[in-house]
Amino acid sequence: MDPDISASPARAVLLTVRFLVELALLAGTAVLVWRVAPTGGWQWVAVILGPILVAVVWGLFLSPKASVTIPSIAALMIEAGLFLGVGAGLFAVGLAVPAAIGVAVWALDRLLLAVTS
Repeated sequence: MDPDISASPARAVLLTVRFLVELALLAGTAVLVWRVAPTGGWQWVAVILGPILVAVVWGLFLSPKASVTIPSIAALMIEAGLFLGVGAGLFAVGLAVPAAIGVAVWALDRLLLAVTS
C-alpha cells in the first residue's frame, strides 16, 4: 500500500461518498418513519425525531470526533446495524431498490475505505 494513499484523490472521493451515504441514511430514516408512523400530527414529529436519533447515535459513537470512544468492532457493529436496519425497513415497506442500492454503496465504500486506510 502506498503510505500517502490517505491523501490521495481516490481516498477523498471515498470519504465524500461516505458523507453522502451518511446523509442518505438520515433521509432513509425519515422516509421509513413516514411510511410506518401513524398518520396525523405525530407522524411529522416522528419524521423529525427519527433522523435526529440516528444523528445523535452517529455523533456519539461513530463520527471522527465522537464524544464516546468505543472499540472499532463495536463502532462497525453500530454502523452496520443502522444501515442494515434502515435498509431492511425500507425493503419491508416496499422500497427494495433504494434499500439495496443504499446498503450496497455503504458496504462497498466501507470496504474500500478499510482497504485504503
